[in-house]
Amino acid sequence: MSNSNILDTTAQSLRTLEGDKLEKVSLRILNTFLIPENIVVLKGTKKALQRYVESETIAQQIVDFNKLPVKRPCDQQQLEDYPDTDLFALWKQDERWRVLGLVSCKVSFHSRHTMVTFWGLTVRISSNIPYVCVTEDADIYRGKRSELGASCSQPTAARRLLESFTDGVYTIKQYKSHEDKTLETDLETFSTTFKPLSTSHRVTSPIFDNPTMHHHTKYCESVRPFDELIYKILRWKDKFAA
Repeated sequence: MSNSNILDTTAQSLRTLEGDKLEKVSLRILNTFLIPENIVVLKGTKKALQRYVESETIAQQIVDFNKLPVKRPCDQQQLEDYPDTDLFALWKQDERWRVLGLVSCKVSFHSRHTMVTFWGLTVRISSNIPYVCVTEDADIYRGKRSELGASCSQPTAARRLLESFTDGVYTIKQYKSHEDKTLETDLETFSTTFKPLSTSHRVTSPIFDNPTMHHHTKYCESVRPFDELIYKILRWKDKFAA
C-alpha cells in the first residue's frame, strides 16, 4: 500500500472514531432527558434497535420503514437503500413503536454536506419524517473558519443547503468522550433548567454548545444550539400525541 493510501486510510479511521464519539455523546445527552418522557434515541442499526425493543420483527419493521426505493435503469430493478443516518428517535404509543425523527451526526462536513442534504430531502419527501443534523463544526477547534460560515447572512454553500434541505442543524461542543467530566457537569447544569413541558423553549445561554468560541457561527432560525434539539424531539412527540 502506498504512503498516500495509508494516510487516507488512517484519516478515515480517525474520522470514524470521532463520529462514534459524537454519536455516543449525543445519545447520552438526549436519552438523559428524553427517556423519562417515554422517548428513546438509538443508533439506527437493526442490532441496536432489536436490543432495546426486544423484538427482531419490530426492529426489522423499523429498518424496513426507513429504507428508500432506488430504481436502477441499467437492469430496471428496484432496490432499497438505507439513508445516511446515525440515530433514531423512537416513541412507544399504545404498544407500538413510532419513529419520531432521524438524526445525522457529523463531526465536520468536508464536502459531505451534499450527502446529508440529499438524504434529508429524500427522507422528508418519502416518509414525512423530520431529519436533522448534529455537528461539532470541528474546524473551529483547529483555529479555522466555521464550515457553516460566519452567519445566516454570510453563509457557506454547506449552510445554505443544510438550511434548505434538513429540519435543522444543531451545533454541539467538542467533548472528549461521552464520559468527559465537562459533559458530566453540563448534564447537571442543564437538568436544573430543563422544563419538558416548555416544548417551545428557546435557549439563550446554551450549555451543550459554546457560541463564544472563535469562529463559531451565529445562530439563526435553522442553526441552533444542541440544547434545543431536546425540545424539538419533544415537539415531534406532541404532533403524534395530538
